[in-house]
Amino acid sequence: MRWRYELGDIPADGRNVEAPIEAQARGFLLPRRTLLKVGVGLVVWPAAQFLQACATTGGTSTSRSRLRLISDEEEAKIGVAVFQQLQEKELKRGRLMTEPDGPAAHAWVKRVSDRVIWASGLGDKYRWEYILINAPGTANAIAFPGGRIIVFTGILPVARDDAGLATIIGHVVGHVMGHHMAERISKEFVMGFAEEIAREQGASDSTIATMRLVNRSILSQYSRIHETEADLIGLLLMSKAGYDPRESVKLWQRMNDAAGEFSRGHEFLHTHPGSGTQIADLQAWMQQALQYYENPSLALPVLK
Repeated sequence: MRWRYELGDIPADGRNVEAPIEAQARGFLLPRRTLLKVGVGLVVWPAAQFLQACATTGGTSTSRSRLRLISDEEEAKIGVAVFQQLQEKELKRGRLMTEPDGPAAHAWVKRVSDRVIWASGLGDKYRWEYILINAPGTANAIAFPGGRIIVFTGILPVARDDAGLATIIGHVVGHVMGHHMAERISKEFVMGFAEEIAREQGASDSTIATMRLVNRSILSQYSRIHETEADLIGLLLMSKAGYDPRESVKLWQRMNDAAGEFSRGHEFLHTHPGSGTQIADLQAWMQQALQYYENPSLALPVLK
């Protein structure tokens, strides 16, 4: 469900997503370098401390500080541009499953996605589109800011039914609602910028290596925070869309059971919390989710 994975661990389809995101983000963030360079404290305050200060969590997994150096509009432009690049690439590879190629799969994804997107409140904000990639060995789905969704066919047998697919679509739309792409891009930019400043100030190779190690640890922590947050948002979205949230536990159990069956790696579970922690979280949130299942008119919690 992630758009970014640790280098060396990234399955092939994950790498295909990562590179265009970084390229698009660079165009928006490079002009901000001068502003950051004169920013208060960045030169003398280690990136690790800066990012930890920007990540204070509140009482729920949707209540925390968020570092974002790009606007909603810029994030959406990046998402749409990356989606279009991937769509063109898959068309050339012959993996793009058109509606005539798979009418049942398209109808299923559209039916469930439409209900989840309605529940998210983003139906009018973006012009939503989706594509199916014929990749039986890849169990993954991705939602991009700007209203774009990619579903790899390898995840459909694991989804099994409407509630299972709603769990998956709710999770990836949760990443969009949480602006996780913008946050990850911003943190990686700040970390790279801090390393550049440290080099200019004469930091040793060992100091740079330590910075990279600390930064990688922090990004892994953020990945887990994002996945947990998307789990919660997705659970509420599927409930509000009319799908029984108790089915989400079964989906994630199937996802973990199937993890070893995919030759390219199970992209959906990369950087995700351990299955025991994740299922315990879902069960802890279940009473809240059931309220949305029983009363879909309830307003979703405000992300802050």
